[in-house]
Amino acid sequence: MIIPVRRISHLLRTRAGRFLGLNKDPSTQAGSGTRIGLFVSGAFLVAVGLLIVLISSLLVVLAIPLLLFGAFNLLNSRRKQLSLSRSNLLSLSGHLCATVVLYLLFTRILWVTYMTDSIVGSYMGVLKVLAFQNPYGYSIKPFLDQFSFSPSFYTPRVDGSFEFHLNYPALNFLSLLPLYVVGLHDLRDGVFVFHILSVLVIFGLVPSRQKALSLAPFVFFPAFVASSWTDSVWAFFLLAGTVLWYRNRNMGLLMVGLAGATKQIALVAAPFLVIRLWQESSGSKLRNTLVGTASLVAGFLGPNIPFMLSSPSQWWVATISPYLPGGVVEVPGGIGLSGILLRVGISPPPLFFVVLMGLVGIGSLYLYATRYSKSRYYVWIFPVMILFFYYRSFPNYIFYWSLPLALEFFRNRPALSIWHFSPFRGIALRPTIAVGLHSLRVRLRVPLLASLLLTTIFVGAYGVYVSSSPPSKVDVQINSVSDPDGIGAATLLNLTLENQTPKPITPSFFVYWLYLPFLWSSNSSRTLGPWSSSSYIITATDGVGAVPRSTSFRVYVFDANTGNLVGESLSLTPNIPLPAIANPHFRWWTLDVGAGTKVPFGWKLTKTNVDQLTPVIQGLDQNQTTGMSLHLNYSTPAINIEKIMISQKILLNATTVNFSLFDPAGTSTGSRAVLGVTVTDGAHVLSYLFSNTTAKPAFLTSSYNFTSMVPIAASAWTTVSIDADQAWLSQGWAVPSQVTFTIFLQASSIGLYSANIRDIAYPVSGQVSL
Repeated sequence: MIIPVRRISHLLRTRAGRFLGLNKDPSTQAGSGTRIGLFVSGAFLVAVGLLIVLISSLLVVLAIPLLLFGAFNLLNSRRKQLSLSRSNLLSLSGHLCATVVLYLLFTRILWVTYMTDSIVGSYMGVLKVLAFQNPYGYSIKPFLDQFSFSPSFYTPRVDGSFEFHLNYPALNFLSLLPLYVVGLHDLRDGVFVFHILSVLVIFGLVPSRQKALSLAPFVFFPAFVASSWTDSVWAFFLLAGTVLWYRNRNMGLLMVGLAGATKQIALVAAPFLVIRLWQESSGSKLRNTLVGTASLVAGFLGPNIPFMLSSPSQWWVATISPYLPGGVVEVPGGIGLSGILLRVGISPPPLFFVVLMGLVGIGSLYLYATRYSKSRYYVWIFPVMILFFYYRSFPNYIFYWSLPLALEFFRNRPALSIWHFSPFRGIALRPTIAVGLHSLRVRLRVPLLASLLLTTIFVGAYGVYVSSSPPSKVDVQINSVSDPDGIGAATLLNLTLENQTPKPITPSFFVYWLYLPFLWSSNSSRTLGPWSSSSYIITATDGVGAVPRSTSFRVYVFDANTGNLVGESLSLTPNIPLPAIANPHFRWWTLDVGAGTKVPFGWKLTKTNVDQLTPVIQGLDQNQTTGMSLHLNYSTPAINIEKIMISQKILLNATTVNFSLFDPAGTSTGSRAVLGVTVTDGAHVLSYLFSNTTAKPAFLTSSYNFTSMVPIAASAWTTVSIDADQAWLSQGWAVPSQVTFTIFLQASSIGLYSANIRDIAYPVSGQVSL
C-alpha cells in the first residue's frame, strides 16, 4: 500500500494555513479590527507578566519572556506596515501563551484546590462511574470534606440546610471521564482542554480579518476555569452545535441536546433553535422540525439513559426536581434581577422569577419568530435575557453564551449598528431634518411598546406578589454585633424577631454582604409563634461568612417551612475594632485555596519543599474549638529543609505576646527540627527559636538579624513570652508600618515532627518577656 505522503502533507499545510489565516496574499494589510486584536493579545501578555511579578519575585524569570512578547505585540499593533497573516499568527500565539501561563499560575500556585461544590460533584461522578456505581445515589459531603471545604463554600437552602446532591445531568462528569483516565486528575485541567478547543474552533472558523479580534472576549476565561467553573464543557457543545448547524442542522441540535445533558441551562436556547430550524428548512418544515426536535431530545437523554434505568427516582430528584416549582429552594442571588432586588432588601419567591422568565421567554420567542431576518445570528442573546430573570443568575450562567455568539458574530459579520443588533426594524442613527420626529417616533414604536410591556409585566407581577402578603411579616431588629474571638469580623449577632402574622414560622438566618447571602447558625431551632417575639443569637458558620469590619450588611430571615422570605433587617455597618492579632485562639478555620487545606482564619499558610496537597496543619481537637497543631513528615533526604509557616501582617507594637505551646522531645533546635517565630519587615528579621535542650536564653545579633534561643520544657505545655517590639527598638531599626508575624516548624532530618500551639495572648502587667 502506497501512502500519499506528499498529498497528505499538502492538505495539512493548506488546512493549517487556512486555520491561521495564512492563505491570504502576504501583502494583505491588517485592518483596524485585526490591530485591536493584536493589541489586546499584547496587553494580555503584559498583564500576566506583571501579575507574576506581583505574586513572587522568584518567578521573574518566567515573567520576562511574557513581558517581552507582550511588548512586541503591542509595538507591532502600531506598525504602519503589518500583514494580516503575521498579525493573526502573533495574536493567536500571544493569546494561547498568556492563557496557558495564567491558568497554570492560578491552579498550581494561587488556587491549588477546587473552589466550588459543583466541580466536587463532577469529581464524585467520575469516581463513582469508575467504581461502576450510580453517583446520583450518593452525597457529595464526604468529598467536600476531602477537599477541606468549609460551610461557606456549600450551596445553602433557604430552609437552613445545604444541597449535597449532584444536580447536573450525566454528561457533566462523563465528558471529563476520558481525560481523568488518561491522567488529568485535576478536573479543571479537563475543563481547560474544552476551553482551549473552543477558542481554537472560533479562531479557525471566523474570516481572516476577524481572527485576531475574535480572541479578545476570552482573556478572563482562564481565571474562570481555574476558579472551578465547569461551564466551558457545555459551552463547547453549544459551539459545536453552532458549527454543525451549517452542515447538518440535526447534528447541530444533537450537540445542543448534549450541552443540555451537561448543564440544564443550555436547553434555554432549544426553543429558539427549533424556530430557526423551521424558518430555514426547505421542503417539509413540519417534518424537519420534528426530526430536529427528536435529535435534540436524543442528545439530552442519551448520556442519561444508563442512570435513568439504574434509578429513575434518584436521577429525577437530582437533576429535574430542583428546577421545578415546589422543590427545596436554594438561596437566591447573582448578577441578574434577583441579585439587584436582594441588594435593596427585596427577595420575591422563586415562583415570581419563574413567571417573569416565562413572560420574557414568550416575548423573546415571539420577537425572534416575527423578526427572524434581523435576529437570526443573535439567537444566543435571548437566553442571556431570560436567565437575567432567573432567581440564581450567576455570572457563569451569563458569560458562557458568548462562545457561540462570538462565532456567529465574527463569522457572519452582521452590521455593528446597535439597532441591527435587535430584532426590531432599524432606524438611521442620524435622521435627516426632513424625516423629523415623526419618522423617529414611527420607527421606535415597536421597541418602545416592547419595553413598556416588559416593564408593565414586571411591575404588575411584583405588585401582585407584594399585595398577596402583609407588608411586613416579621420585624428583624439587630440588637448587637460582636467579634468575641477577635478575628477582625462580625461573627455573632444578637437579634429580636417579632412575628406579626397569625401563622408560626421556623426562622433560618442569612447574612448578606457580598455576592450571595451566607447561612448563619442559630442558638435555637424553635418555632416562633403567631404574634410573638423572641431573641436569637446567630453565629457565622466560618470566617468567610463573617461580616468584615466597616462593611454594610443585612440579615434576611426565611421561613424554613415555606421557603419564603418573611423579614429582613435594615442595613447596618458593624463597628468592629481591629484586633492586634487576628484569631489568636485559632478557633475559626476556613479553606485556604492557596494551601489546599483549612487554616486558621486570618492566617496564611506557606510550605517550603512540602507537597501542596500534603496536610500539615489541623485543630487541636476534632471540632477545632481552639489551638492548632503543625505536622511535618520529612521523608526525602535529598531536600535540605522542609518548612511550614503560618503568618499574618500586624503592627510592630502588637508583637509582645505569650505563647502557650507544646514542644515534643523530638522537635528541638540543634537536633532534627525547630519550632520558632519570626518578625520581619522584609529587610530586618527577628527570630525566636524554641529549644527544649537549651537551659538558658542565648542571643545572636547582626546588622539585619536578631536571633534569640528560648528555652522551653520538652513534651509539656509551656507558656513563653516574647517582646519583639522592644528587641526591634533595641537594635536601632526604623519602625515599619507593618511586620509579618510568622510561626514556623522546619526539619532537616528524616522523621515525623509536630508542635502544638493553644493560643497567643498578651502578657499581664509585670511579666518579663524575651
